[in-house]
Amino acid sequence: MSRLPRWPQLATLFALLLSLGYLAWLGWGMLPSAPQEEGRGFDGARALALAGDQCEIGPRPAGSSRAWRTADMILSELDRQGWKTAVEEYAVGNLQLRNVAGLAGDEGPLVVIATHYDTPSVSDRDGDPGRQDEPSPGANDGASGVAVLLELARALDVTRLHHRVWLVFLDGEADAGLPAWEELSGARRFVRNRHPAAVIYLDMVGGADALFPQSPDAEDLLQSQLWKLAARMGYDDRYLPETGPVVQDAHTVFLASGIPTAEIIQPDYPYARTVADVCNKLDAESLKSVGALLESYLENNDFMTIAPALK
Repeated sequence: MSRLPRWPQLATLFALLLSLGYLAWLGWGMLPSAPQEEGRGFDGARALALAGDQCEIGPRPAGSSRAWRTADMILSELDRQGWKTAVEEYAVGNLQLRNVAGLAGDEGPLVVIATHYDTPSVSDRDGDPGRQDEPSPGANDGASGVAVLLELARALDVTRLHHRVWLVFLDGEADAGLPAWEELSGARRFVRNRHPAAVIYLDMVGGADALFPQSPDAEDLLQSQLWKLAARMGYDDRYLPETGPVVQDAHTVFLASGIPTAEIIQPDYPYARTVADVCNKLDAESLKSVGALLESYLENNDFMTIAPALK
């Protein structure tokens, strides 16, 4: 029996390979694409969800089991994002409180971004006298600052830092000004043996359409640098050039200790220390306007340009 000439066999094989390759190419195009690496940029929706997680716990007055649970949640999230963590426990009367923190960077001046995670134990500013003894849910007065710092922990590219950053979550702050309480105990405890190069303090930063005036007692150079950056980022409609009222909170403790401090706060938030300070009053864009500002400020090491003048 005669055999086919060799070249037709090769041609047939080549055609078969081409067909198989074409079919494979078609099949590859129908497969779902591989997931893209998640971007680092600060996400206001993520921050809003983190605030919601705290609101689900309920009111979180200092020294309560719910406050303790909130601190555990903060530490767990910081650990999940790869930050070193630290805890400082202390007592106020028969209550056990604790400050917690996330630490990044190994050298350079220390910049602290701080907030409080406890919530008011009473709603003494509520319009209904019958509800003024109830604890406030603390959505903006507590959860918003924590949400910004936790989302910042995810978004911040710590490999770009030329200085150290601590994200500090203070306890014992929300009841400032109430009787029978060691006022601003978390901040006082924190500064007892520490003197960072600067502090940026956040309080009530998530209200819908929040506006942030400048603080009359803030460190001018630090505050001016932040507000100018906000304007360059398109947030000049939120970060106002005019001066707001003096607010007695943790930032005054830092200033009194000689630490250059700026504060981002909505001082006219209408639901502060009321039962209406709930999470549906918060806004993702307000949270982003604060978190994205801090992310840019830290990653670009803007602080390094003013640090020598602050010593």
